[in-house]
Amino acid sequence: MTALARLQAMPDWPARMTAEVAAMYMGVSISTFRTRYGNRGVKDGSNVLWARRQLDAIIDAQFGLGPPSHVHASDAGPRDDTWDDV
Repeated sequence: MTALARLQAMPDWPARMTAEVAAMYMGVSISTFRTRYGNRGVKDGSNVLWARRQLDAIIDAQFGLGPPSHVHASDAGPRDDTWDDV
């Protein structure tokens, strides 16, 4: 089964990705991905993996997007302290 076929069967992108899957996530070829981000992978047995959160941080930095922590509680609207959703 190809990486693309495995991805199509998943509900979302996996938390850990091989170079092939991570390259698709980043929208670049595998060779471009390995050239740009190969040194950021983590070896796990015989695999080298990249974390989705790690790739998201790279994308955020590339586009000048700040971390979500810049949202203040006052910007989120009134606080819901009911227990209706528990």
